[in-house]
Amino acid sequence: MHRRNLELLSEGFPGEDVKTHNEIVELTETADTLELLFQYMYRQLQPDLHGIPFQTLASLAEAAEKYQVFPAMEVCKIYMRFLFDEM
Repeated sequence: MHRRNLELLSEGFPGEDVKTHNEIVELTETADTLELLFQYMYRQLQPDLHGIPFQTLASLAEAAEKYQVFPAMEVCKIYMRFLFDEM
């Protein structure tokens, strides 16, 4: 993950101006959740969330809100409403 992308496309990660001294920061989310989330931080097709398990979608939505990844937040909101309407 490029730090510049984290800075530009989220509000929850420090920018390049913050000195990290090569510290490793452990994130609480699973690798699968972070892999989905980070796909929203590059100029590429966003992941197709159709058919993913609800728990995976909920974890992605929680991480998107935590790190303020706005494009992911909106897509999760749409898919969660869709799944709710199907119930």
